[in-house]
Amino acid sequence: MGLFSNVMFTKEDEEIAKILTRINIFKGLTPFERAKISRYFRKREYNPGEMIVKEGQSGDRMYVIREGAVKVAKSLSKSKEQVLANLVDGDFFGDMALLDGSPRSASVYAISKVKMLELYRASLQEFIDREPRIGVKMLYNVARILAERIRASGDKIKDILLWKMVKTQK
Repeated sequence: MGLFSNVMFTKEDEEIAKILTRINIFKGLTPFERAKISRYFRKREYNPGEMIVKEGQSGDRMYVIREGAVKVAKSLSKSKEQVLANLVDGDFFGDMALLDGSPRSASVYAISKVKMLELYRASLQEFIDREPRIGVKMLYNVARILAERIRASGDKIKDILLWKMVKTQK
């Protein structure tokens, strides 16, 4: 067991805290703060081919891949899908479900045996209620991430509009 400021954490808490250093929502948190939130994650395993997230379902948690690989796929029709990404150890998805529970934008399937960490929105809310100072840091990170995504979307929209203008002028 590790020791931070007279608080005991398990080795697993510390391992999860280390994984969280790679996730933008948890950037800027101290090792002690990450160890505190690590206690709110739940472990789960998925078998190869198993659906983890179904496109269109409401989201209530984020996922962190502890070990294994998954594919993220977008449905194009009833029988076709496009693989958008393959994710591996330390990657994460579903982070925005922690805020709004919107429908999932893609499905996620286990490629191999996957050991996953899951953080439910209700657990995050409980953590923020207990640790508001840490919660503010995390929510600031979420706001920064959203601002970056909005800027990137604006740039993509601009590129599409310019491309359409050039195409119509030909």
